[in-house]
Formats: sequence, structure tokens, C-alpha cells
Amino acid sequence: MKLYKASDSSKNPLQWICNLLDNAHDFFILKDLSGKVVYINKRLLEILGYSVDDVENYDYFFYHILKYKEIGPYEDGLIIELTAKYNIKMSFSIRLSSITNTAGDKIAYLGFVKLRNYFKIEPGHYFNLFKSPTDVMDITEEGVIVVDGKFNVVYINNKACELFGIKYTRFVNEKFFEIIKKYDLNASEEGLVKGEKIVIPSKNNIEERVLLLKYGKLNNDHWKVITVKNITEDLKYKKLIEQTEKYTIAGEFAATTIHEIKNSLTSIKGFIQLLQAKHPDSSTYYETILDEVNRVLGLIKNYLGIVRNSEEEGEAEIDINTVISQYLLLFEAEATKKGVKIEKRFGDVPLVKMNKNHLKQLILNIVQNSLHAIEENGKIILNTKYNHHTKKIIIRVADNGGGIEKKYLKRVLEPLFTTKKEGTGLGLAICRSIAEMYNGDIKIFSKKGKGTLVKIILGDK
Repeated sequence: MKLYKASDSSKNPLQWICNLLDNAHDFFILKDLSGKVVYINKRLLEILGYSVDDVENYDYFFYHILKYKEIGPYEDGLIIELTAKYNIKMSFSIRLSSITNTAGDKIAYLGFVKLRNYFKIEPGHYFNLFKSPTDVMDITEEGVIVVDGKFNVVYINNKACELFGIKYTRFVNEKFFEIIKKYDLNASEEGLVKGEKIVIPSKNNIEERVLLLKYGKLNNDHWKVITVKNITEDLKYKKLIEQTEKYTIAGEFAATTIHEIKNSLTSIKGFIQLLQAKHPDSSTYYETILDEVNRVLGLIKNYLGIVRNSEEEGEAEIDINTVISQYLLLFEAEATKKGVKIEKRFGDVPLVKMNKNHLKQLILNIVQNSLHAIEENGKIILNTKYNHHTKKIIIRVADNGGGIEKKYLKRVLEPLFTTKKEGTGLGLAICRSIAEMYNGDIKIFSKKGKGTLVKIILGDK
């Protein structure tokens, strides 16, 4: 006869017997002709602290979870011991009788189970007696796992089951570290004392979560309790605070820098105007210098992220490819000196409404980073394309320079983070800020010793 799971009851040919047993006030188990347990009635499950939902396989549940143990003979049956949900040993008597069909053939064995009378109190009262202390642990917001001296799980509360995404019956009586090492191979008892962090991957529409596990001893040395806390949101909040602090520092730094540079440029501008008055024949040169000074003043403000008006001045529909080509001329001398080849692979992209200085900031910062990453005789490939599905323009800047170490890759876009001795850590952070102004983003892919690819995504504001 087939061994049925609890969820397979609709396919069980003995279901009619199971329905009768669930309506009875006594305790019963049902076995097939091979001796395998195919059903335990609800009344018996309840006295042991379980429900039908806790059972996936009745035979496994009876022998592995309830830890069925024969104590000895009793009248025309046996005295047995079963372990209740909260690791309480309970003694029962059991008497098996065969069930026959209308033709007189045996179809199953029915076990009548009776709680031993030495408990001297009503079974329902006994259940409440050992269940009440654990009710407190089942309503706490933290997970609680109790293990013995060998780290075998003897109890786990509902919250811990929820956090791990594992049923009680899959956790209890198992080796604690065998379960934990599925998530962290380096998990250890020493780590639990300090606080062990493990990552539970996303599953069944439940997001990835980070759990903090800590343990200590109970009143005696035999039992240990392990608390489980979901710290996913705490880590996100901590990261947000750190980012906010960095942007605050960056803003203060930017304000101070702008003030000092503006003062210097204003002085330079004044002297140029005096020279222009003294040398009217060279007025064209001075006009060019003054235009550049004014442009640099505006560029500095934008670069440091101080001026971000909703109606940005200087915006116009520009040809990305043409503007990039103009700005790449600024790198020709440095690239030639280092033996670096800059290769353009422009695609067919539409005009985009954008401030030209913003685009220049993006190209200057990223191409400059590529040049710094290449020792000599390298290559920088810059290509553009338009994604018709997302309606975004994509600019890729790839180099075969030294690349970025994996441990730094996630941080290079953070403000004030830099690996350069003379870097400020603001360039890429401001570039991302500009990209986000145009409903875009910046993504960086890199491998140490192989090179870096920077992907700039731009859309309409």
C-alpha cells in the first residue's frame, strides 16, 4: 500500500476511515498492511502540540519527529513513548486491531492510543501546562532555537521557522550546524557567541534577508538557546545614514570649494578685462578667455552638485555624438603622449534635451579615469546607441587598463570614496547624480588587470 503524505489525503483510499477518526474524542493511528503509519488523528496530534499542517509524511513524522519508542508489553498491547512538540516525553498504551472490508479481507490496522493514567490530570490540562511557557516565545519578534549539548535542535519557535523559511518538522531533531552551513560554510560556535550573520536567499516571492544569530546557555549547561533576528532593514537604514552623512560632507566641501574658486576666478576675470582695455588689438583672444572663465564658473557649480534648478538653464536639444567628438579633442594630447588610442563607435541616436556642460562633465570624468587607469599603449573605446524599447541613450566607455578590485567595485560611486592618492571621491558620484537628473543611471563593470566598462544611461528629464 502506498505511503501517503498529509497533503495527499484526497487520494487516500482509506480517507473515509480517517474522517471517522478525526471526529472521535479518542487517540488513533492508522497503519497499512505493511505496518507503515498512514494517518494520525487530529486529537492525538493536538495532545502532542501539532496540527495536520505540520505533517508532510505520517510515517516519517511518527518515527522521526515523535520519536516512537516501545517501553514494553501492556495487557493486549504495548506501552510506548512519544515526544511532544516541546520535547516532553509522554507515555501511552497502544492496542492494534485489524480493519476488514465487506469481503472479510484485511485493509489496514487501527491503533487505539491511550494516555497513561499516571499523569493524574486531564490530558487537556497537561497539554496547556507544558504549552504555556512556550507561548511567550511564539509571540516574540525574534526567533528562538533551543539546542542540546551536541547542537541537536530540540525546539524552534514560529518566528524562527518564518525567518528561515523552514517548517518546524524539518528543523527539530536535526543537527543545527548542518542546516546553518547551507547558508554559511564558516559558521561556528565561536561565531555564534560574537554574532553570526547569514544570508537567506529570496524564495517564493520572499525577499533576501540577513539574519543575526547569537547564543548563550540556559540555567544548566546542557541546553543552549540561539536567538535569530532579521537585521535586513537595520543594515539598509545604516547604509542610508552613511550615504546621507557622506552627501552632507560632500555638500559642505562643495560649498567651501566653490566660494574659494569663485573668488580666484573673479580676480582673474577682472585682470583680464583690464588687459583687454589696454590691448584692444588682441580683444578676440581676451573675449575667448573671458568666455572660458565664465563657462568654468558655471561648470564648477554644476560639477559640485550645488545648482540643480528644476528649470535648468542652458538646456537644448543636442546631438550626443557631435558633442562627445568635440570634448574628446581635449584628451588628444594626453592620449598621444601615453600611446593610448581612443576609438569612437557611434550609433544612430536621436537628439536629446540636455545641458551641454552636464554631458561634458560625464565624458571628462569617465574618459579621464580611463586614461589614468591605462599605463601605456592601451585603448579606450567609446560607443553610443539608442534603445528603442526603453527609449534611453546608452554611452559606453571601455578601457583595457588596470581595472578595479572587486572589493571596491560596489563603492566607487559613493561620494568621497576614492582609491587615488590625489582623488576627491566626487567625480563618479556627481556623474551618477547628473545621469539621474535625466532619468538615467551609471553602471560600472570591471575586473582587476583586465579593464573597466562604464555604462551611462540617459533619457528625457
